[in-house]
Amino acid sequence: MSKDPGKSKLLKRKTRLCSTEAALISIIIHVVLIISAGSIVAVRWLTKPDVAFEGDNTERPKLERRQLQMPVTVKKLQRKSRRPNVKTRMSTQKTRASYFLPDKAKLDGLGNDGVERGERELKGLGSMSGLGFTMPTVNFFGTKAKGEKIAFVVHFGPATIGKNPLTRMTGYTIRKRLEDMVNGLPRTTLFNVACYYAGDTDAIDPKLMLATPENKQKVMDWMAPVNPLEGEYSHNFVWKDAGKRINAAKKNWPTRVDNLPFYSIKWAYPYEVPRDVEQRYLPENKGYKHWNRCVAWAILTQKADTIFLLTTNYIDGWGSGNKGNPAELAASYQYMCTEVYGSDRKTWPSINVVVLANVKENGADKAQEVLNNQFAPIYKAFKGQGSVITDIRRYMTSEEKQKMDEYALQYGQ
Repeated sequence: MSKDPGKSKLLKRKTRLCSTEAALISIIIHVVLIISAGSIVAVRWLTKPDVAFEGDNTERPKLERRQLQMPVTVKKLQRKSRRPNVKTRMSTQKTRASYFLPDKAKLDGLGNDGVERGERELKGLGSMSGLGFTMPTVNFFGTKAKGEKIAFVVHFGPATIGKNPLTRMTGYTIRKRLEDMVNGLPRTTLFNVACYYAGDTDAIDPKLMLATPENKQKVMDWMAPVNPLEGEYSHNFVWKDAGKRINAAKKNWPTRVDNLPFYSIKWAYPYEVPRDVEQRYLPENKGYKHWNRCVAWAILTQKADTIFLLTTNYIDGWGSGNKGNPAELAASYQYMCTEVYGSDRKTWPSINVVVLANVKENGADKAQEVLNNQFAPIYKAFKGQGSVITDIRRYMTSEEKQKMDEYALQYGQ
């Protein structure tokens, strides 16, 4: 018996319809359940009360305040617990850079510097080493000293600046080596320069200057006119028409004087120790002159911690040569330093002396005698050093020695 095809199709259609209806009913039921569950959660979240924290008012037992068993003195505690002492002066115990004037063997081949570049560079400039900045050590024509506040004092009189190009080579060499030393100072150094002769002391600036490139160039400009090898003139301190202005400025430190003779320094701050100050530190009718006025200038106006002095002989307010009284002069500086720096000798400056020997016979022996007998009480009392320049050629570059030899042939010496 065969099946009816029409009935089969109808049966399949009913089956599909029932399946569709069942699936639709299931979807509707799930949607209704999801909406109901979400509504319940939303209602609970919206109606949830805020959380509040309540402290526990538990009563705690009060502790009785006990008295100290040992009395405490506030003043004693203050003395024991001192505040940190900050020092402005910075130094280091590590290796220090050295800025020095080399011997003739080192001068040759170094160009116009006269100072080895490796020695001139400050190790770690701008950085800290040990407890502070590196302090330079300067070799001033054989005397070595380190310092942060340096005063250079040089003789520019007839003994160093002669009457012809040959003899003028001495002053020329001194000036060039001084330029090298100043150029070798690190930026952290304070310095000043003064030149002198008999009744004159003239500084480049009233105050110590920071060793910046600008201030180093200032020294070069200041000394540039001094001691031209050619020309008719006597020495740096023959003021001519500027004499009255120089003398007036001495009475009113610091006063700048410009328009000086062509062979002199470019400008000057003339200095003399005020009369009442001389009477305070020296006996009546005695005064500071020549090199010892410059030392007074470096102490009283600059408060330097290192003083370098180049001189040709011994002159003080009451005698010259072997007639001077170095012990009395040293005592006056000690009194001066006590009032300027304080009673602690460690804060006093070092005074370093260089004596230039005369080119005449036995000049070196006489210079050594002056250093030993006259200046030793000065520099030893101020933890300094002393030296003698027996031959200025030792401090010349090869070019300068060649120039001096040419002048020797020209002037028959």
